[in-house]
Amino acid sequence: MTRILLAVDKFKGTATAVEVAGALARGLAEHPGVQTVQVPVADGGDGTLQVCEALGWSLRTARVTGPDGAAVRARFAWDEPRGRAVIEVAEACGMRLLTRDGELPEDAEAEAATSRGVGQLVLAALDAGAEEVVLGLGGSATTDAGFGMAQALGVRFLDEVGGPVEDPRRLAEVARADLSGLDARVRSVRFVAASDVTNPLLGPDGAAAVFGPQKGLAAERIETRDAALGRVAAAVEEAAVTGGVADRPGAGAAGGLGFMTLALLGARYASGVQTFLDLAGVDDLLEGTDLVVTGEGKLDEQTLRGKAPAGVAERAAQRGIPVVAVCGQNTLPPGTQHPFQRILAMTDVEPDVRSCLRDPLPVLERLARERLLA
Repeated sequence: MTRILLAVDKFKGTATAVEVAGALARGLAEHPGVQTVQVPVADGGDGTLQVCEALGWSLRTARVTGPDGAAVRARFAWDEPRGRAVIEVAEACGMRLLTRDGELPEDAEAEAATSRGVGQLVLAALDAGAEEVVLGLGGSATTDAGFGMAQALGVRFLDEVGGPVEDPRRLAEVARADLSGLDARVRSVRFVAASDVTNPLLGPDGAAAVFGPQKGLAAERIETRDAALGRVAAAVEEAAVTGGVADRPGAGAAGGLGFMTLALLGARYASGVQTFLDLAGVDDLLEGTDLVVTGEGKLDEQTLRGKAPAGVAERAAQRGIPVVAVCGQNTLPPGTQHPFQRILAMTDVEPDVRSCLRDPLPVLERLARERLLA
């Protein structure tokens, strides 16, 4: 009996990780002597909650403030036996909540985008009795250094004369942070900031400069916004009696939410991929496995820098298990070194890209049936 572990990420925009794994399993089922084990994987970004649900966690819903200030219904995953919550920050402040017809927001909206809803999700997790909260930092529409999240948790931001600063467009006016109203439960909960972004909060490699333009921040506003984020960081670091957090790798993740989770919540910063592989119990599933199949919609150089398929391949390599990657499109330059024994693209069996995008599951099933074990 050949045991094959299907540890795949979503094919963004076309199929969830659960659907991809299921299609591959159906294709392999036609081969005698093959046993498949399915485990959808994620890296803390879009699709993380579906993966948690597939692992048997429940999904809870809370009414929170979206990035544009409008109320939205956001979910978090809840692992009752372990008192553990997983928050996908994009649920509360994601780009998908702010874009209109796929278009980026105007600059004014980009600077007004708030992470308040993330803090409200944290409060909902605390109300559920969470002892550990994992925040998947990815897909945010905000560049507010976690200003909104901190407000939701009870922090007050003040200007030079002691007046309140409540609008994320006024971050440049922040002079002091008052932590006296911070929810006391925060101190007794373990927080994990899960991301594979290593950018600091500020400077040419920081949140505003690198990720701001993707969120509609105009080029001429980047320097101003970077300085404003610096004001927030300085105020929080002084109030929390901690220094240098803004310079840490990952502080710039999710528009600076990485900074606030580290400085205010005392979070442990961890690889998003490795965190969710651990939650899925991948190490145990690898025992007795003969072949691992991983993959995502588009395999490119970014895949090799901390995305889920690379993380799966790393775990498998530690046990000497070969790995095959499956994807919708392979754009790795010829000759690129990668950890996969083989790379199979959907276009190997269906040259019509539109068909692959429109109805990917039958194509994946066929790919598994005809090519995976060839």
